[in-house]
Amino acid sequence: MADRELVTQAGFKFVGVPAGKWRRYFDLRNLIDIFVTLIGVITALFVVIFFWPDRVLIKGGYVGVPVGLAAWLLGRKILLHESDTVMGVANRVLAPLSRKICVSFPLEAYEGNRKLSRKLIFTGVPINEEFYNKAIGPISLPLTDKKPVILVIGGSQGAHAINQLIQNTLSQLLLDYQVLHQTGAADYAGLRSWKDSNDYAKDYHPIDFVSNSEMASLIKRSAVIISRAGATTAFEIAAVGRPAILIPLPGSANNHQYANAKYLSDKGAAALLLQSEATPAVLLERLERVVHSDMGKRLAFNIRELTNPSAAERIADELLQ
Repeated sequence: MADRELVTQAGFKFVGVPAGKWRRYFDLRNLIDIFVTLIGVITALFVVIFFWPDRVLIKGGYVGVPVGLAAWLLGRKILLHESDTVMGVANRVLAPLSRKICVSFPLEAYEGNRKLSRKLIFTGVPINEEFYNKAIGPISLPLTDKKPVILVIGGSQGAHAINQLIQNTLSQLLLDYQVLHQTGAADYAGLRSWKDSNDYAKDYHPIDFVSNSEMASLIKRSAVIISRAGATTAFEIAAVGRPAILIPLPGSANNHQYANAKYLSDKGAAALLLQSEATPAVLLERLERVVHSDMGKRLAFNIRELTNPSAAERIADELLQ
């Protein structure tokens, strides 16, 4: 679902602002996007003047740069929120102009940012309250209680490498587990066709898109989660308290997914599996350890300790101060 739809459905006004994207490699589009960002700053100046906010909250992402610059030029106070353990480029640009920077992980995860340490406030990540609700909503899939459930999360766009890994492991996985697989749109048709052409795949359930409320129910129903290492997904898993095997996306911006997964792994809060090492045999071995030993209970306990149910309230308090 597009950002505009999500915002307007929640009852807020949506105003688009042009923004250029900075690529970390040589690309002529970087030059073009400098001018796009300048146009965005001019647009944002008019937006800020029209609404004249007392505070401006920026969650990161390149669209925040022109808005943050416009707010600073007009003397509006800026509050940033950083989801990952590594601060993104947009937030690094705006950090000197902001009053405070709310962060998702405990402050020790940001020890490398000593220049900004006085601005950092640990708030956690605001997530849908359904993840904290113990009740499991309806799941329209034929699950049984005879096998543990593995949930594979590929994100809204899917994770092709993880999808391939799961497909190559399914013949063995389905002997002992039920597999719920959020595939993303690109690989869904192929994986659905694979399921339909294999009689033994009745316990395999590919899903192209999952809403927030459905995801909460699926995580609660699962014995273990296999996922990328985006911060929001990690904290949704943490809110429910489930053991997770995190396979960070190689080459993600500032390698933030690896940094997220490494921090959680060092804290005993998740199992880290590098994509370059993720073979069917290694994945099966990790799953066996997580599901059939005390490791799973330790991971679930430790990751839940890192979550903060009052994250939204803490950010709101900072905005109102």
